[in-house]
Amino acid sequence: MDLLEQFSNWHFYLLGIYPKGDLGGLALNIILAAISLVISFFMAIILGYCRLLPVKLIRYPVGWFVDIVRSTPLLMIVFWFYFFLPYMLGDHVTIFRSTVFALCVYGASYQAEIVRAGILAVPKGQMEAALSLRLSKYQSMRYVVLPQAFKIMIPSFVSFFVSLFKDTSIAYIIGIVELTQAGVIISQREPNKLYAAYLCVAMGFWIISYSISHVSKVLEKRMGTLEVGFIK
Repeated sequence: MDLLEQFSNWHFYLLGIYPKGDLGGLALNIILAAISLVISFFMAIILGYCRLLPVKLIRYPVGWFVDIVRSTPLLMIVFWFYFFLPYMLGDHVTIFRSTVFALCVYGASYQAEIVRAGILAVPKGQMEAALSLRLSKYQSMRYVVLPQAFKIMIPSFVSFFVSLFKDTSIAYIIGIVELTQAGVIISQREPNKLYAAYLCVAMGFWIISYSISHVSKVLEKRMGTLEVGFIK
């Protein structure tokens, strides 16, 4: 019965206090994940490609950066951007922006490994064949290797999006009223229905995560590719 009563708060779970105030709830989790994924995707392409360059002055620093970020808890990365970005850039850096920056850096580091693995999964003969046709290395990478690599990467990118979407819940720790924080607020307002509030939060994350996972499986079957494993 408590769970059914919680559905009366569906607007707050989904949108926060929008349209009377800032957007929040599950919609904010989705927006945070989507923006971070798009920006970090382009960052990851650059980082992943740099990790394959023969130039040590580029490959090593990029490798160190990726390894350091991947070895650091996301909570610490969020704290760093939350405390240091306003200090360095001024008070105009909002909590939302600092969270996006943190998720982008975090996401780019993990996706860089997907990009690197995807490029390495393409047989070397493809590059050699392209070069034999008098294509430059840039043209060979752009028109021959990367299109094949992206087909291999897509299921892993979708799988990572599931992980990134769930990781957006950590933003509640710095005061962003996303789905987890919405559940906390409702549980404090109605402490006798605490378990029902957190069950609603879990259901929200599960529905979106399951939907994205289903898309990933469909893509994998249609493209007939082997997914490059994402190990977090």
